[in-house]
Amino acid sequence: MEDPYLPLVVAPPHGDPHEYLDKFYAKSDWYDLSDAVYYKVFHTTLSKRALAWFNQLAAGTISSLEQLTQCFLYHVFMNKRVQKMAAFLFTIRQKENESLRDYIQRFVEVVHEVPHVNHELLASIIHQNLLPGRFKESIAGKPPSTMEDLLMRLQKYNWVEESNASDPSLSVKRKGLEEEKSQKRRKKASMYLRRGLHTIPA
Repeated sequence: MEDPYLPLVVAPPHGDPHEYLDKFYAKSDWYDLSDAVYYKVFHTTLSKRALAWFNQLAAGTISSLEQLTQCFLYHVFMNKRVQKMAAFLFTIRQKENESLRDYIQRFVEVVHEVPHVNHELLASIIHQNLLPGRFKESIAGKPPSTMEDLLMRLQKYNWVEESNASDPSLSVKRKGLEEEKSQKRRKKASMYLRRGLHTIPA
C-alpha cells in the first residue's frame, strides 16, 4: 500500500489542534487504516514540540486511538502559550557579557510570539535594549528598514565582536586607527578655525 500523504501539525501556539485532527482523519480515512496503523502513522505528521511529546510517551501509555487523540489535545492546550504584547519586548534587554548573536537570537524568538510589530518599533526597541557599542550606534544613525536588514547588519558587527574576542590585538588596532582618524579631524577643524572659516569639509 502506498504511504498516505498526511497533513503536518503546526506546533502551538500557531496551530489549531482540532483543525489538524480533522485533516488527519480526512486524509487517513481514504486508506481505511486500523487503529494500530493510525498510531504508527500519526507521529510522522507531527512537527517540533508535538513530535517531542509523542516520542516521550512510555510504552503501553496509549491503548486506543481515542485516548491518543485526547492526550494530544490535552498536551497542546496545556502547553499553548499566551501571545505577548509589544510592550513585553522592552523587557528583553542585552545582558552584561551577552554576545550580539545570543541577544538577537533571544530577541527574535520573542518577536515571533508578538503579533503585528512593525520594523520601526522593533528598531527603536532594540536600540533601547542594547548595551553601548558600535552596533547600537549604527542602529541609531541608520535604523534598519526590515528585520532582514537588521540581521544582515548584525552579522557584520557580530563578526567584528567575535574577531576581537578571539584576537584582542585586532581590537587594539581598530581603536588605534579610529583614534588616528579622530586626531586628523581635530587638526583639520583647528586649522580651519584659525583661518576663520566656519564650514569644515568632511
